[in-house]
Amino acid sequence: MIEEKVNPWETPEGRVVWKSKSQYFNWVRGGLRKLWVDYPVRKVWKGEQLRKVTPEERQAKIFHPSTKNVGQCVMCTQWMAGSKLECDHIDPSGGCKDWDELEGFLHYCTATVPEDWQLVCVPCHKIVTYAERQNIPFEEAVATKKAIAIEKEKKVLQWFEAKGIVAESNAKARRIQMVKYFMEE
Repeated sequence: MIEEKVNPWETPEGRVVWKSKSQYFNWVRGGLRKLWVDYPVRKVWKGEQLRKVTPEERQAKIFHPSTKNVGQCVMCTQWMAGSKLECDHIDPSGGCKDWDELEGFLHYCTATVPEDWQLVCVPCHKIVTYAERQNIPFEEAVATKKAIAIEKEKKVLQWFEAKGIVAESNAKARRIQMVKYFMEE
């Protein structure tokens, strides 16, 4: 006889901590991401991707005086301090929303190898993540993020006026207009 196991979020104690399966797997995902941050192989690889600031760069004050190591973002190609660069998985994780996805996500956070990674700056990493979640190309994600920033500032109509563009009648259509404009820049 096979005994069915009770899920942690379904126990009396678990119900106090997690209101749903989704909250439980959010907690699991967060814990596994902490393992990724401390993954020793990732730390060694990142160090190998950086180089020392040259005396010429120090003299020209290209980087902050306390910057020791710099690297190049593969997305925007800018050189910057190693502290402003992150190790990004080239292929997205596929998530961790249930037991079926857990093993793959554990491998993703604790057993991938350098060939699976790329060095990206923090702003580009956010855009890469957004592009993956929205299933859109990186360039479209950049344009969409610019449009969202204008919306957050509540300056959409002023933006259209400054560009000499007749704004569409609703917010969704205006965002599409802005994204198209930024894509064509």
